[in-house]
Amino acid sequence: RVISLKAIREAVKLVPQVRPLLSDKARFYMYESVAYKTYDYMLKQIEGLVKGVYSGSIGGAFIDTMANLISGQFTQAFEQAWKDEEGHGELPDYLASALESAILNQYDYVDQYYRDIVDARVDKTPIDPLLFRATLWAQRWTESYNEAVRLIALENGGNMIWTLGATETHCPECAAFDGIVARASEWDALGIRPQNAPNSAISCGGWQCDCSLTPTDKRRTAGAYGRLEEIALGK
Repeated sequence: RVISLKAIREAVKLVPQVRPLLSDKARFYMYESVAYKTYDYMLKQIEGLVKGVYSGSIGGAFIDTMANLISGQFTQAFEQAWKDEEGHGELPDYLASALESAILNQYDYVDQYYRDIVDARVDKTPIDPLLFRATLWAQRWTESYNEAVRLIALENGGNMIWTLGATETHCPECAAFDGIVARASEWDALGIRPQNAPNSAISCGGWQCDCSLTPTDKRRTAGAYGRLEEIALGK
């Protein structure tokens, strides 16, 4: 019998104690459905801004609006991760600091994005490449959520498992990491993360990657660190 995501969420809401009993797959899809919903929202907003600048109906306001969108969405992603991992109250200092850095890092690219759109309008070049870049910006919500979950697991000394995404083909590293359970500190020490483009740890570079690294109660894979190191160095 197939259990819907709605049923899973309702069960967790009514009886929070069942959350640790969920399979990794159930937890993964429960989180991913939230990520995709927010990804779609962020994508829609950015596409609207790009089209507005390209058509000339939006000017320099693009920069402030885009900056506010990034700040709001990244903050929501971190807060959602903190809540999902059973955190209470405000974000702890280590998450708040990481969130601030992530937001400021993205601000550096907003001005250039605006100039590129304006240049395309003036030069009458196609808007399609600019709209494609909007999908990469929107993906940052999912990456922010995953980063917060990773940091929480790292802080708590827990294990994490790599799960392949829904794409038909995967780069060699993503495929090889699938199912490996290692300490959050081990994944971190080797700099191995899904998505997180540009990402030198995986051949796909993290672009359009939808694999995940999520907390798990499963036992650590035997020789996990050595296996991860061998896969990463063999790239």
